[in-house]
Amino acid sequence: MMKFLSKVVRFFIKCMHCVLSVGPIPSHIGFVMDGNRRYARQNKLKQVAGHEASYFSLMSMLIYCYGLGIKYMTAYAFSIDNFMCRPKEVQSIMDLMTEKFELLCRKDIFLNGYGVRVHFSGNLQLLP
Repeated sequence: MMKFLSKVVRFFIKCMHCVLSVGPIPSHIGFVMDGNRRYARQNKLKQVAGHEASYFSLMSMLIYCYGLGIKYMTAYAFSIDNFMCRPKEVQSIMDLMTEKFELLCRKDIFLNGYGVRVHFSGNLQLLP
């Protein structure tokens, strides 16, 4: 997982240098969280491990965006198409999402100092 995170960080830094070299820092960046199962398969991991790695990558990006002064970040993390996956995988993703959001809501987590606000959109009745 550290190898994956290292690659993501290096890629993000390169992207930020490109952005910074052409003009002002954007106020909003969006990320599409895709390829988690593919990453897990390529690294011979359980599928949920790919989603776990994606979460840590997103947290790293949040910190970098904050450090660069980017005010808004959008993560497209679960589409309606994901519900077509095996029920066991959907449940493991929902369990992981619940676990991570409960963790983020704790008062002693460093993200509280960043003033993070989470907004869910879409058909929320499908979420646990």
